[in-house]
Amino acid sequence: MIQDGIMRLLTLLFIFIAISINPIFAQKQELRISTFLAYYSENILNLENSVKSSKKLVSRFKTNYNTVNSASQLALNYDGYDNFTLDGSYIQYSKGIATFGVGKIDRHWSFSNNTSLILSNNARPSKSMYLKLENRLGYDWLFSEANWSFEIFNGLTKGSLNSSKSMLLGIRGTLTPFEGLDFELVQTSQWGGTGHVNSMSSLSSALFFDTNSGANSNINKMAGFGISYKIPTKIIPLRIYGQAIGEDEAGNLPSCFAYLSGFEWTNRETKYPTIVGIEAVDTRINKTSHGNCGPNTMYNNHIYKYTNYGKTMGTAIDAEGTSYGIYINTQISQKINIEFTTKSVIINNDNWSGHRLSSKRQSGLINSFGGSWHKNNLSLKGNVHYQNFNLNKANIKSGYGIFFSSSIIF
Repeated sequence: MIQDGIMRLLTLLFIFIAISINPIFAQKQELRISTFLAYYSENILNLENSVKSSKKLVSRFKTNYNTVNSASQLALNYDGYDNFTLDGSYIQYSKGIATFGVGKIDRHWSFSNNTSLILSNNARPSKSMYLKLENRLGYDWLFSEANWSFEIFNGLTKGSLNSSKSMLLGIRGTLTPFEGLDFELVQTSQWGGTGHVNSMSSLSSALFFDTNSGANSNINKMAGFGISYKIPTKIIPLRIYGQAIGEDEAGNLPSCFAYLSGFEWTNRETKYPTIVGIEAVDTRINKTSHGNCGPNTMYNNHIYKYTNYGKTMGTAIDAEGTSYGIYINTQISQKINIEFTTKSVIINNDNWSGHRLSSKRQSGLINSFGGSWHKNNLSLKGNVHYQNFNLNKANIKSGYGIFFSSSIIF
């Protein structure tokens, strides 16, 4: 099956490149090849927006072919658990403000650089078709930096519905009324799959309507908003951001909220430019008087699991958890950066035996120290991390571990 999938994608890429070579279709073409190799000595909890980890060797080979109006990527990945995958592969075409595409791309829907409550790269990407719109608001009464974007996709997730596939529909709109201020509205809907209706009525309900009752009451919606504000540097070089996502729906509006907040201080005027960030994530949900909300509500619908290949598509701490972290990145030369991270984490605060990470409540620290080196098209990165608690469901043990990666662009 994997070989058939690779052959289908290679055929599509061959046709795509053959068409793109036509000078009427494209006058500018670019072909790039890159490789990535990483090693993790131990499984780690992925609390940063980084490559997915496993206690194995991880490798990736990517080929990008771009023209004026089109882009394609073939990504071949391998690790000891997933074997060969095509995660990161896509074909897309742009015309004006619109981009149409199909593939398996990571989506990070948040103004945080580390994680997202609704869609992060903690889980593998879903197979999807998508449409993106981007444009500047060219009105004289608005600042020239004003712009907006809109993205909608519909994809397939594995294991979210009784170990079978179901669909995931996502919508995100962003608005920048002026430079430094950003807003986002986001929504995901899990719908269809074995035993449920896959009709236009279901699709319209997944998009717009209340799904608490009626024929489409099986649909699981999550929705919320985010904000980011970068204070003018001449005042203070600080960015403040946040996100609130509701797991349940009440009156066609989100409820049962989880929260993310943080700030980043950036100083580029010193000899060693430094970024310091503090971030808090809380997926604990209190019980409400009507009983619609409560512990373990987040990411746990009674029909659909908010997962793909067994991992939550939101933040890595999953339901009923907290994370309070400090991130420090310092550039000590043109080629070398050093990084330090420390986090205080609670997993499964309510001691729920069905939690995906741990059968019992766990708390402790995760510390990481490392650095990276970049020169031309070669990058090297490594760190040492320490975690002082176990997560038996995720096969993550306490203790030290090392990470090393290299990447080359040809």
